Amino acid sequence: MIPIFVGYDPKEAVTFHVCVNSIIRHASQPVQIMPIALNMFRDYTETHGDGSNQFVYTRFLVPHLMGFTDWAIYIDGDMVVRDDITKLWDLKQFDKDVMVVKHDYQTRMSEKYRGARNENYPRKNWSSVILWNCSAFPNRQLTPEFVQSQTGSFLHRFSWLEDQRIGELPRDWNWLPDELGENTDAKLLHYTLGAPCFTEFRDTTQAKEWHNELALTTHCDQRYRSAVVPEVPHEFDQISPEVRDIFNRILHYRVDPAGEYYHQPLKRVSQVLKELPVDRVVAIDSEYRYERKGHMYDPLLESFVRGAGGQISNWEREQNTTTPIVLRGITKRKEMKACRDAGRDFYYMDTGYFGNGKKKSYHRITKNDVQNFGPIIERPRDRFDRTGIQLRKFRPGTNILLAPPSQKLLNLYDINLEEWVATVCRDIRRHTDRPIVTRLKAGRSTRVNDDTIEMALDQDVHCLVTFSSIAAGEALLWGKPAITLGPNAAAALCSTTVAEIENPRTPTLDEVDAWARHIAYCQFTEPEMRDGTAWRILNDH
Repeated sequence: MIPIFVGYDPKEAVTFHVCVNSIIRHASQPVQIMPIALNMFRDYTETHGDGSNQFVYTRFLVPHLMGFTDWAIYIDGDMVVRDDITKLWDLKQFDKDVMVVKHDYQTRMSEKYRGARNENYPRKNWSSVILWNCSAFPNRQLTPEFVQSQTGSFLHRFSWLEDQRIGELPRDWNWLPDELGENTDAKLLHYTLGAPCFTEFRDTTQAKEWHNELALTTHCDQRYRSAVVPEVPHEFDQISPEVRDIFNRILHYRVDPAGEYYHQPLKRVSQVLKELPVDRVVAIDSEYRYERKGHMYDPLLESFVRGAGGQISNWEREQNTTTPIVLRGITKRKEMKACRDAGRDFYYMDTGYFGNGKKKSYHRITKNDVQNFGPIIERPRDRFDRTGIQLRKFRPGTNILLAPPSQKLLNLYDINLEEWVATVCRDIRRHTDRPIVTRLKAGRSTRVNDDTIEMALDQDVHCLVTFSSIAAGEALLWGKPAITLGPNAAAALCSTTVAEIENPRTPTLDEVDAWARHIAYCQFTEPEMRDGTAWRILNDH
């Protein structure tokens, strides 16, 4: 049993529960979790007046609470544990009195959550994760009377210990994303400036991991409901930070119209509302069929412009303006040509590259083209891993799988589908006598139920040949080489001529993995469009 003490403050109780849930989810052996809550102490009275929360000083009572025996873990409540806490427990060194992450940095903010002062001092944040050797002789002086009588600087610097008795933990076990930046390999995230439950820190670095953990913490499977945990807990969390900020300001004004506490009088709220950007992009929606489905506009376009700070219009009104536009679907070739001719930016939206299955969850969004044709950029693997796709090793086969694009797409390049198929088959025959299996693009219901690309690739396929179809990327993920005869997001890993049909380029699994991680950052879910994630990624990278 691993004893774990977690900082608790009723003013931010949600952080305690999120932290505890993250510990339990990853733990591989039993844990005993105890809140460090001020109201539970009968022999300790808080006399310090400089604490930003109620567990600033009570953490030093862990040896006392353990009866000065054995080891224990202490962590602040504003944390998310991303790995097995047993691994931290196994780092104990019995010749040390405590073990901590020895941060050495200067904070970037003078004020943190709830307006608390945020001062620099030696050994800052060392005490937020502590492996306590509770039986160590020097720690036996940490009685309630002793802690009450000492200054904060004395306690947080571990001044009662000799320096050589303070062991060091890896930085990944107390990573400060809001101070040090993103770290997708961190074992523990510590939102030291302010947990994402606070409005002003709702979108801090790696805040989404905290919000997802909150969703897991509050989730309850109901009868006749799917057991899949939602990625976000509420629609409110799927709106852009700018709009969310205004909403919170309105709430503050509603309960404090004079602005005496929240400092959000009507004049200030009105000013912020007037400054809300609404013209960063314009979505061109000329297909009003969505009204029959209960929508005023195309829901995907609406979600994207909500998150981007844009608006919806039509081509007639916008064709002579210069604002970047958003287009959905390959039929918008007239608008794309006009943008290219005028040097005008546009964002193109269509089906995602992979991970959709029967439900079209992912949608690719590309700036100034119909697919992402740029270089492969090194990306974290979080977005690709979220799809659940497992890369397959490349394996030999017999047949050539010809996957022509639709005529709608070929219209963009002034190509006739039948002529293209005939020409490609003829060219293939010049280089091989392998059987050619042609897979014409069927309706979506057929493609995701009765004739999936995976089914086709499993039919003794040697190589897939296509023009610009996303099937090329799907083939690579499925362990089959591909030849792309037109602009294609997977072209960097493919042969581009049928002359290589017998020996097409076969990338390494590492190359496919790097490409998949990159392309996963080029496709988005509707909630990611709505909350601004898509807009930020598209414009930050």
